Amino acid sequence: MDAKRATALTRATRRHWWVVCAGVLAGIAGSAIALALTAPVYSSSTSVLVRPIGGDEVNLETEAQLVRSTATADAAAALLGGSSPPGPPTVDVLVNTSVLIIRYEGATAADAQSGARVFAEAYLTTRAAGAKSAIMDQIAALTKKINESNAEVAATNARILVLPPASPELANLRSTLTTLTAQITTLTTRVNDLATTTVTPGRIIDDANLPAEPVRPDGWLYAGVACGVGLVAGLAAAIGRDRFSTHVRHAVDVTSRSGVPLLAELADDGNEGGNAALTGHGGGLTSPRRNIGRAFNRLRNEVVASLDPADRLILVTAASPGAASTVVAANLAAALARADNEVVLVGANAPEIGAEAVTLSQLFDVSDVPGLTDVLTGRTSLSSALQRAARSPRLRIVTPGGTASAGGLLQSEGVRSALHALRRQARYVVVEAPSAASGADAQSLAGAVDAAILVVEAGRTRHAQVADAAVQLRLVGTRLLGAVVLPRVVANPREAEPFQPMHRAEDADELETEVWLNDSRAAVDAPTTSLKQVTGSDAGSAQTPTKTPRQTST
Repeated sequence: MDAKRATALTRATRRHWWVVCAGVLAGIAGSAIALALTAPVYSSSTSVLVRPIGGDEVNLETEAQLVRSTATADAAAALLGGSSPPGPPTVDVLVNTSVLIIRYEGATAADAQSGARVFAEAYLTTRAAGAKSAIMDQIAALTKKINESNAEVAATNARILVLPPASPELANLRSTLTTLTAQITTLTTRVNDLATTTVTPGRIIDDANLPAEPVRPDGWLYAGVACGVGLVAGLAAAIGRDRFSTHVRHAVDVTSRSGVPLLAELADDGNEGGNAALTGHGGGLTSPRRNIGRAFNRLRNEVVASLDPADRLILVTAASPGAASTVVAANLAAALARADNEVVLVGANAPEIGAEAVTLSQLFDVSDVPGLTDVLTGRTSLSSALQRAARSPRLRIVTPGGTASAGGLLQSEGVRSALHALRRQARYVVVEAPSAASGADAQSLAGAVDAAILVVEAGRTRHAQVADAAVQLRLVGTRLLGAVVLPRVVANPREAEPFQPMHRAEDADELETEVWLNDSRAAVDAPTTSLKQVTGSDAGSAQTPTKTPRQTST
């Protein structure tokens, strides 16, 4: 296994450890079920010493075959009193001895013991019967030869009696008679020896034992095999879940699946795994002393190192809808300002009306209005929309604004004019853009900036959304610095309130002092501004308007 596959396996195992554990537990449960359903098997053994019969040398392999033969099985069945022969035993030859070890397996300990004992006795009985049968066959053959020899002797004697004393045949007949008599004597001696031969096939030297526990199933073997199979199945499931998951689960997925370089992986303090959710509002703007605040400082350094000296405009957009781009853009702008840079944060991501959202006004304690959409509609000037962050003197903010709908405004030429004007006022301009999956606004804004950062929420953003966002940015020629992966961003329910953008009263078009209304149509005060379009003259001066507290519906 190469290093790349080993790394992928390790990552998938660490990420989906519960799947691997579930596989192992399933294997153990399966082994327990298999043990419960498998009938136990007991084994008992008997040792038999085999002795030679009639001076012949013992061939233990032949004797082992005799133990497993049908004749022995029939004899064992007769001894057991059963109609059908039992299963064959297992026979082992003890090396360098004349000992056979006969093993028998049964459903109970008693069955195994009696089976081993009966097969040993049946073997000895069968071997003895075979030996006796062989002796009787020899005796019968020798007796037949003796009878034939006696017949020849009688015939020879009869011829001798009828021949004259001077016959030349008498000498030959007397010699033949002597030979036949000696042969009969030898055969008779052999028959007598066979008839008096004692058959001793062998003896049992180690009687069958009563087994205390079954030999099968082996619980430890079942458990070991089940754990191994479960582990392999769990690893396969984890790798499959990791490979075929549609959502981004880990920062490495962004690079391996979508080809987007990774800038940073952010996690809240104590949530280094990246599975917890970052809370917006009070928790959305991080302290530089926290771990995640230091991570944003490192992100700032990497972004600055990736930019060309003339680059000033940085777009921050998310691959999926949500407040992730707001949190990253706000913290990146704050980190750039902490490094003694003049920074302008432009909010172009207007939350949905009535939704609990993370807004720049909540993060930096500034007014919702006037903002970018008010500048683009000509209701205020760019200089009036710039608001100074309370705790960061080098950071100015342009909120999304109070216009009820920003449809089409972010794709107008006015956005380019406003960003061009802001380029001259700050070292860095961070544009918080809508999600690339929400429409064409992010792509239109990307065409007016120098570089872009793609924000990915682990567990929420899909791989297809990351790939689509990267394609959108590259098609307009925007340099994609990389992706920032962070946990899901959710609004803090203790601080959240429905977003209700303010807009100017319909009958206030002619007024030099504007009247602003929220969605409940209640009039509220707004800063006194002059209704001017964005021009080079008014954009060049960065005036900080009087801060108006954020209004809510009545």
